[in-house]
Amino acid sequence: MAWIGSVTRSNWAILRSSRYFPAGCSHMGLFLLLVGLSLFGLVMIYSSSAVLGMQRFSDPLFFVKKQAIFLAIGWGLYFAISQLPIEKLLDFRLSLLFLCVLGLVLVLIPGVGSAAGGAQRWVQLGPLSFQPAELVRLLFVFYLAAGLWIKRESLSSFNRGFLPFFVATSLLMFLLILQPDFGGAMALFAISVSMWFVGGVPLLYLGGLALLASPALLFVLFQASYRTQRVMTFLNPWSDPQGAGFQVIQSYLAFFEGKWTGVGLGNSQQKLFYLPEAHTDFVFSVIGEELGALGAMSVLSAFFLLMLFGFRIARQQQEGRLYFLGIGLSIFICLPALLNMMVTIGLLPTKGLPLPFFSAGGSSLIVSMMALGALQALHRKRLRI
Repeated sequence: MAWIGSVTRSNWAILRSSRYFPAGCSHMGLFLLLVGLSLFGLVMIYSSSAVLGMQRFSDPLFFVKKQAIFLAIGWGLYFAISQLPIEKLLDFRLSLLFLCVLGLVLVLIPGVGSAAGGAQRWVQLGPLSFQPAELVRLLFVFYLAAGLWIKRESLSSFNRGFLPFFVATSLLMFLLILQPDFGGAMALFAISVSMWFVGGVPLLYLGGLALLASPALLFVLFQASYRTQRVMTFLNPWSDPQGAGFQVIQSYLAFFEGKWTGVGLGNSQQKLFYLPEAHTDFVFSVIGEELGALGAMSVLSAFFLLMLFGFRIARQQQEGRLYFLGIGLSIFICLPALLNMMVTIGLLPTKGLPLPFFSAGGSSLIVSMMALGALQALHRKRLRI
């Protein structure tokens, strides 16, 4: 791949060495992982939501049936996208950025966006609701991949190289915070920084960004009382064990009860209305309780393998922009999963980020499968050359 040598400023040289990647057919490994995650996700959604479904809807399968519909849509989009020449989207990077901004603005318009739980993050599509922020993050990965390749020789220039990406990311983060969706904004920022690093943005700029962003982050955190409460709870959940710290403490107890091998599938006690959001944001805690540390580490390992397979597909590309796209898609899928797991074990404040494939809800699942379909399309692109 002659193009790799031309990217002289790339910071992640480790990705260029094949010895860091598993051997074999990465696209088949990716597909098998997707099948496994899809099926295991349905099992855990049933386990974590059956009692709630029975109480609210007199149907223990209510959430599983709903998730199965989302899963069917996701698989359909996965197969459709995997057959498309998705690299052509990279030719319309400014249009992609416009769609990202438009999607987040539409949510804020009364009558278009729908509110729930004090946040306006959804668009109603008949009986189903969709969260545009998930799709926006995916489209933004395409924008960054195209832009980083086009500007690869000028990334060392702050004004001509790095600044346009920083402004675009900041604009989308601002629109997300207005919803408010602070967790989504942080996920977008983390994905952007990861791609900047891979693309070769100088570490000096990234370090300077961290210093400049710290005061803004503190302002956003303490500007809203509920965010301040989340930070205080993160630092010491036992300061309010029956209030703000309740959810995190119950998550700790779930992992403690699970120990190494778990209490058995379906036998979680924390999901019985002790642990809030047990079937959505905190489903990883139920996995830890029912299947133990070994089960939780298996889920973590699955996402790690998924990322490695994605990196392998990226490395096989004959075009630099497709390399960046493959890396970005892999990060897009796996980084939010890691952030969710870190929240459940107390390494990050609660953010409202779902665990892809395992949390009940359609937006994250469908968009994650679209991203995996795009990765498979990259593999097919390599075969067509």
